[in-house]
Amino acid sequence: MFKAFLFSLLLPALSFAQTETDSTTGSNVSAEDARIIVEHHNMARKEVGVQPLAWSDTLAEYAQEWADLLAKDCSFRHRQQGKYGENIYSASSSASFQPLKASQAWYAEKQRFTYAKIGEPGTARAMHYTQMIWKNTTEVGVGMAVCANGAVIVVANYNPPGNYTGEPPY
Repeated sequence: MFKAFLFSLLLPALSFAQTETDSTTGSNVSAEDARIIVEHHNMARKEVGVQPLAWSDTLAEYAQEWADLLAKDCSFRHRQQGKYGENIYSASSSASFQPLKASQAWYAEKQRFTYAKIGEPGTARAMHYTQMIWKNTTEVGVGMAVCANGAVIVVANYNPPGNYTGEPPY
């Protein structure tokens, strides 16, 4: 009885960390969280006058695969030779974590961004933000995994990719 009670207390806090992929999103991100993430990205994109993004199950599956691999040893690194643009986020605790926090962290780099071509001064410290608003990007997918120590890793992939040296983001 006590075990069932304890489990019922823990279940709401762990509900975001699904063990199976959501058939509607292609990743561990719920349909509602996917909608919120896309809305947040599109708010940022609207500010600079670029087209909105759509959710991609294919990109979400790709992101989930990488998030799962990173969570095995709780490492934090970008994919080498990835075929899509990529943003990564890590939180030290999964307690009440919401995937939107990753998108908000990437967007917060806007305050450090000075409009310029990628590679020029003012762009290096805002590369997550510039990927979010990249003018030619049309799709995003996000995956999320929890490490054994409770840390969370969020991976977003973008198609077509952005952040090309010598090109402006919009």
